[in-house]
Amino acid sequence: MLTLSIFRDINSKMTDFREIKEWEKAHQLTVDVYEVTKYFPEEELQGLTQQIRLACAAIPIKIAQGCDRENRSEKVSFLQLAKDSATEVEYYLLLAYELEMLEAVDYDRLVSGVVEVKELLECLIEKLSRNF
Repeated sequence: MLTLSIFRDINSKMTDFREIKEWEKAHQLTVDVYEVTKYFPEEELQGLTQQIRLACAAIPIKIAQGCDRENRSEKVSFLQLAKDSATEVEYYLLLAYELEMLEAVDYDRLVSGVVEVKELLECLIEKLSRNF
């Protein structure tokens, strides 16, 4: 698995975060969230639209920052922050859906993406934590 081998060597920095599937999935989720939130009400531009976009973008950002750390415990910390941001996005999606700002089909698709990213991150966190 490419991901584990990239994170395995504690003495070397991973320079290209774009090569790991966790980042790829999180990045695509962010693009998808930006696309869907374009249609949120204008009065929410500084509210829910901004919050969900920032939280979603934080996921691939934290993964990338974790990739750049040499210390394995720091990598795990950044990956946990990414997972926390994914949980935040999951809530914002629910809120947008319940406020009827998000269609059911978009809600289901985006939440599935969030759940997949969280599962991938959890697996990676567990693997890195076991190798301390």
